[in-house]
Amino acid sequence: MSSENTRKKKVETSIRQMEIDDISAVYHLGEELFTSEEFPILYRTWDQYEVTDYFTSDPEYCMIAETEPDGKIVGFIIGTTIEKEGTAWKKYGYISWIGVAEDFQRTNLGIRLYKRLEQRLRKDGVRMVIADTDSENEPAIAFFKALGFYHSSEHVWLAKTIRRPTKENNKSENSSKIT
Repeated sequence: MSSENTRKKKVETSIRQMEIDDISAVYHLGEELFTSEEFPILYRTWDQYEVTDYFTSDPEYCMIAETEPDGKIVGFIIGTTIEKEGTAWKKYGYISWIGVAEDFQRTNLGIRLYKRLEQRLRKDGVRMVIADTDSENEPAIAFFKALGFYHSSEHVWLAKTIRRPTKENNKSENSSKIT
């Protein structure tokens, strides 16, 4: 087999602001990418509210990549801004989610999505962009470092599983109530 046959076929993509009709396709692409098998204890879970809430509050920071000419959504970036008075930068950009379909990974599509978002953030007065990921998500860390992000500190989060009450626990809880 020739090396020409083993290369991915080049498909043209364009990036634009997300529209309401794109929400379902973005959600389903995210379902494929952010699985509980791959990220079993991600501090946030991918659900339809992750897309709709950001789209409703900050549509200008929600962008999609689509193939041409058929318009299939193959990537997205969802961000927001955070304003903090009394801080060095006052207005921060935050990347909530970025995803690229498997067939389009390693084609610079993620970088293109990020750069488009950064242009919009810069235009709106943002001077610092924040992104976070699991400390073991080496591909994401490498991606963000390639964009010029730096590792500022370890992020630690704690979790506790709360057991369902049993009859015995309910009795002891009721007897220990302060009146």
